[in-house]
Amino acid sequence: MNRLLQSVLIVAAATLSAVAAYAGDPVFHGRWQQLGSNAGGCNACLIAIVRHGDILTVTANNGWSAVIQADRRGQALLAAGAGQWRNVTSAVYRNAPFELGFVRRDERLHILMVVKSDDGTTSTIKGVFSRPTPGFEERGRFPPVSRTSFSSLAHPGAPGYTKDR
Repeated sequence: MNRLLQSVLIVAAATLSAVAAYAGDPVFHGRWQQLGSNAGGCNACLIAIVRHGDILTVTANNGWSAVIQADRRGQALLAAGAGQWRNVTSAVYRNAPFELGFVRRDERLHILMVVKSDDGTTSTIKGVFSRPTPGFEERGRFPPVSRTSFSSLAHPGAPGYTKDR
């Protein structure tokens, strides 16, 4: 994991209040609606997280997906991993790989994404999500909750990764 991302997650975890553990540990999985982001407001931006043991797949309706792993450090609840923007999204992030971290604080999910561009520079995207407002799911705006293929989320340097994904 990127040392910058790891450092930011550790600092964030140290400053966040303790989070209560739930029976069955439904900490990250489920559906989340974006409340805010430094990349611009988007009330229609949604993510679906599916648990596969300690591994979780994340699918966003705005063109990215990732595989993350849950981790507990002290009282903070963290998850970190890697993913990629789809080739059909905006020219800014099209096909770009990224590393990301999640921190759960109370009923909010804080996301930090470090996107790597072709020229070696990075962009940092911060977002805050909550469980969706009542009635939002009935309007059909959620990304599908499915078991994303792990091979389709290969990170640069991993066997089978190609830039054309």
